[in-house]
Amino acid sequence: MTTHVDPVPILAGLKDFQRDTVEYVFDQLYGERQARRFLVADEVGLGKTLVARGVIAKTIEHLQEKGIKRVDVVYVCSNADIAKQNINRLNVTRNEEFNLPTRLTLLPLHLRSIKARDLNFVSFTPGTTFDLKSRGGTAPERALLFRLVRYALDRTGLRHRGVYRLLQGGSGYENFRRQVAWTPSEFGDGPDMIDRDLADSFVDELRADDERRRAAEETTIHERFIELSDKLQHSTKDYWHERAEMVGELRQLLAKSCVRALEADLIILDEFQRFRDLLDGDSAAAELAGHLFSEQDARTLLLSATPYKMYTLSDEGDDDHYVDFVRTARFLIDDGERAERFDEDLRAFRRSLLELDADNVDEVLVRKSAVESQLKRVMVRTERLGVTDDRSGMLIDRPSTGLRLEAADLHGYLTAEKVSRHLGAG
Repeated sequence: MTTHVDPVPILAGLKDFQRDTVEYVFDQLYGERQARRFLVADEVGLGKTLVARGVIAKTIEHLQEKGIKRVDVVYVCSNADIAKQNINRLNVTRNEEFNLPTRLTLLPLHLRSIKARDLNFVSFTPGTTFDLKSRGGTAPERALLFRLVRYALDRTGLRHRGVYRLLQGGSGYENFRRQVAWTPSEFGDGPDMIDRDLADSFVDELRADDERRRAAEETTIHERFIELSDKLQHSTKDYWHERAEMVGELRQLLAKSCVRALEADLIILDEFQRFRDLLDGDSAAAELAGHLFSEQDARTLLLSATPYKMYTLSDEGDDDHYVDFVRTARFLIDDGERAERFDEDLRAFRRSLLELDADNVDEVLVRKSAVESQLKRVMVRTERLGVTDDRSGMLIDRPSTGLRLEAADLHGYLTAEKVSRHLGAG
């Protein structure tokens, strides 16, 4: 049964300028020219999340009308609590069973339910999704890795002891064994099973990584895993650093498999300037994020009122507003040839402005139009009307009444924080 999403009532609840933005963004992403990435840079307080909700509704309707059997919407922001909150706001069905706020590396435990539904909303944070190599992960992640590593060793005909100690991380040995016992041990597509296709993909990633390292005459993960397991079996030394590094590399390989399995259709990057290095960096995290953004049929919608630095001074170190702007534009354009043409047009526009006189006004206008035309394909910005002293001509303030912050509220918050810290729950 298909989950029908009607964008009409969702758009009806928007202000005119928000609705216009939704229509424009959708036309750029799915119209005749089809940009793969688009930036909504509306000024703070003008409802970028509401715009994103409208785009999501129209996207789901559009893809379902095209016969797409399963639509996956991925929401990424820098804070886990905000991610969970906003994924509920963006879920246009208001049905919480479609929400899967999880770590990417736990996807094998959820993939069966994702495959069974025609619509999924998934929220991630960069720190727990892409930046994995330097982190030991959570106990559930390591327990899942235990099952997958044993599966991989079985597939390659190897049996090896020491896997518990290698993957236990900061958990006590017995506690970790209990965590493993709670983790599904069967592989398949049935209930309470780890998805077999994803497990096989993880094995393929391990083999490919081994082959790459052999070609570079490096020690493979497989060889290091066996060596470290032996050390842990015959020594009381903890080998904490080596274990953490190994877990990080295994999580990275698993995450690559999970990105492909997710089959993202629409990716929302909220306040992406806080994790901008993921967009075009050369780190393992950026590489993994790049796999997600480059999914064959995926569209990426970026939200930020401050997507690049508007102005920097010469004494501000590595920050450069011009470089920052061009870097953002190149990511959005996502086409080497068009990006080079944009760079040339922007430089030519700058030169013509510096040489401005009565004889080259037309050239300035032509250069300006060329730059504008390319930018309008990948970004839009709405600013507040300046018709009032506080620039709020587009909005109506609704003051909150009867709200007071009491001492008991602060005591309650601090108590909850202590409990949260004690449980390690964040």
